[in-house]
Amino acid sequence: MRDDERTIPVLIAEDSPTQAEQLKYILERNGYRVTVAENGVKALAQLAAHETSMVISDIVMPQMDGYELCRRIRADENTSALPVLLLTALTDTKDVLEGLSCGADGFITKPYTEEYLLAIVSRMLNDRQQSTAADSAVSIDVVWAGKKCTVVTDQKRAVSLLISTYEAAVRRNTELSRTQSELRRLNERLEELVADRTAALSAEITVRRQTEERLHEQLEELRRSQQTTLDRSMVELNLKREVNELLIRSGEQPRYPVAETP
Repeated sequence: MRDDERTIPVLIAEDSPTQAEQLKYILERNGYRVTVAENGVKALAQLAAHETSMVISDIVMPQMDGYELCRRIRADENTSALPVLLLTALTDTKDVLEGLSCGADGFITKPYTEEYLLAIVSRMLNDRQQSTAADSAVSIDVVWAGKKCTVVTDQKRAVSLLISTYEAAVRRNTELSRTQSELRRLNERLEELVADRTAALSAEITVRRQTEERLHEQLEELRRSQQTTLDRSMVELNLKREVNELLIRSGEQPRYPVAETP
């Protein structure tokens, strides 16, 4: 920042204490002298009482919005040359036309980066210092929503406003592209995680199926082994019974004890 910018007084019109404090912090940290008003009415009172080189105003405020504040600034010969920067969401063509109509010098969209804000503020201050009384006002006929409206502004202010509008659109497009890229990377990562998990589940299912098959084979083998043992025992028992019966018919005592089978 240049030395001659370090004492430039700036007026902030913002009804949100949090956003006002954030904006004030950024500007004061970079050498500007900042005054805060919580709405358009109090901002006009501050302009009448204190020297100001620039006004940064939110659009949506109670009692008096940013558009009306800008119109009042332009209507007063003591403040008509002040650069006015409007803070807005800038979601409608009507915002641009309202900005032209009220005499704003530029827009800045929320949220904004510190670097972007400071660049806009510095450029607008330099543009106004280079302006002269020879800058003539122009009348522009604009058709919007089927209706014709006439906007009266000077050429430098109109160009400045349109440049800031273009920059806001570029920033939004850049942020959208960045968001889309992040979403694409997240989707790709999610697909990788799903594929990995699917592969892991498939491996688990395969291992479980193989384990179940081995257990089934072992059970079948055990059952067959038990059946073979049982069959062998029955054969042996029957042989003992037959031998005993032969001995009994021969008049001898049975030789083998035979347990009763269930």
